[in-house]
Amino acid sequence: MRSRFLHNGICTSSIKRHYSSQLNTFRANDFCILRDRRKGQKFFIGPLKDEGKLFISKGVVSHKDIISKPPRSIINTHNGSTTLTAHFPTLDDYILNVKRACTPIYPKDASTIVRFLDLDPGAHVLEAGTGNGSLTLYLARAVAGSIDTMEGAKVQQGRVDTFDIRESHIRQAEQTVGNFARGVYGPTVKFHSGSPSSVLSDDLDSLYDGAVLDMPEPRHELGVVVQHLKNDRFLVCYLPNITQVVDLLSFIKKNNMPLAMDDCVDVMIQEWEVRSTLIRNPQNDGASQEPQDPVWICRPKNFDVKGHTAYLIKLRKCQNID
Repeated sequence: MRSRFLHNGICTSSIKRHYSSQLNTFRANDFCILRDRRKGQKFFIGPLKDEGKLFISKGVVSHKDIISKPPRSIINTHNGSTTLTAHFPTLDDYILNVKRACTPIYPKDASTIVRFLDLDPGAHVLEAGTGNGSLTLYLARAVAGSIDTMEGAKVQQGRVDTFDIRESHIRQAEQTVGNFARGVYGPTVKFHSGSPSSVLSDDLDSLYDGAVLDMPEPRHELGVVVQHLKNDRFLVCYLPNITQVVDLLSFIKKNNMPLAMDDCVDVMIQEWEVRSTLIRNPQNDGASQEPQDPVWICRPKNFDVKGHTAYLIKLRKCQNID
């Protein structure tokens, strides 16, 4: 069992909530999104290297043509056939495209989990089941930094304690967290090799503001996690199958655990295609398009429905106060 912080030369107290204002130009080891200006197609590229190249169907893009350029710079393929714009990836872009060791918690679920936990900068949160570190990043961004109290004193620095029994997952998650936005959230995350029950001590002086369990049978860790969770705060379980939801709630009831279910949701997103187009004149043999007002196409992208991934069970600790 090991625990470690991920440091990239950034002091925890200097974490910037709005780091994007500091990303003025691309550097070596950054990641980049290249967008085809005509077709809207996106390409994920990185980490950028002086000798690196991206091969696409209509040409080659050299990494050195991106390095030192500001975002929204125009980047051309080697033969000039394709024009692209360069962008820093959003967290969603990064999570959906970065190298992974297992299936990640996707952005639609990660953002809902953060909302369910009701986290603030300076909060301490527990995550059991690190995986690729995708949810870890969303949690770290939510709690990074600290808050000034009404008296002007600073509260605790935000921290994510993330646990996984697989060392390979820990190593991959360290890379995932460390490579995003030049590692700005690395100091906020402490990685633990092992389960919460095998790592956490009996010291209850410092309790968590929220917790997430991403494991097939969360009941094995539920007792110790609830013990280390502040009263009236939230625990979210990520469960792919509804039978797992029933088993979990039955276990909580049978063992008279101080937990009450606030929500059980299945997050699905329907994307829409919204664009304008010109309609060809059927009497013009398709030779040309007559000038006219464009017609708007508005329809669901039925081929790209972001459907079921898991059920998110929001539980509130409700221990009675004597």
